[in-house]
Amino acid sequence: MRQILIDTMAPVLWIMAILELVSIAAMFLQYRKKKDPVPLLTGIICVGLFYDALILALGSVLPFGSLLEGLSRYRYVLHFALIPLLFPLCFYALTKNKAIIRIVWIITILLMVGGFYASLNVAMEPIAFGVNRYAQAAETPGWVNGLIQALNIVPDFFIIGVGIYLMIKKKNPHMFLAGFLMLAFTMVGIFLGKDPGGDKKLSLMFYISMYGEAAMVYFLYRYMRKES
Repeated sequence: MRQILIDTMAPVLWIMAILELVSIAAMFLQYRKKKDPVPLLTGIICVGLFYDALILALGSVLPFGSLLEGLSRYRYVLHFALIPLLFPLCFYALTKNKAIIRIVWIITILLMVGGFYASLNVAMEPIAFGVNRYAQAAETPGWVNGLIQALNIVPDFFIIGVGIYLMIKKKNPHMFLAGFLMLAFTMVGIFLGKDPGGDKKLSLMFYISMYGEAAMVYFLYRYMRKES
């Protein structure tokens, strides 16, 4: 199974990039239809996911060098600057209380600034594995690793918690599924994406977790459709 994932990585990444582009269009169409912040924020997050998949896919045709390295830096910038938008997205689904939303936005902006600054301090190294990519290197400062891990994991649990509440209150399970599958694929990537030889550079975690991101976007869209 591992070898199949490696052999099909390049074409699947191109497919993911196309699907994320379609998702951006679908979210903004949903926003135009209802003027709801949830699809708008999801669409903005999808911009980062599209760029991530696109640059990784380009690694199947671009060699290592300043171009790929520069493009790869923005993978981290967009990912960690935009992922905090999941918090206001959840609160817009929970409440219309302007005071609460205002506080959430203040916290979110601080997290976005922190994510942006952390992304600029990620040390990168070239790795040819499935595709050419610049991955996070061991020289990355500890505080950057800690913040990145928190930004990757905490929103998943938050979406799951909000999703459970919405599933009970509104009989809409899709936000729960969005968070649960994102977390599930992350865990699969951590525990089953390891290289049998123990080489951390050959981990499939980065790739397997992208399936979770795609599942999250799909079920967030299903959530919006059910609420519309």
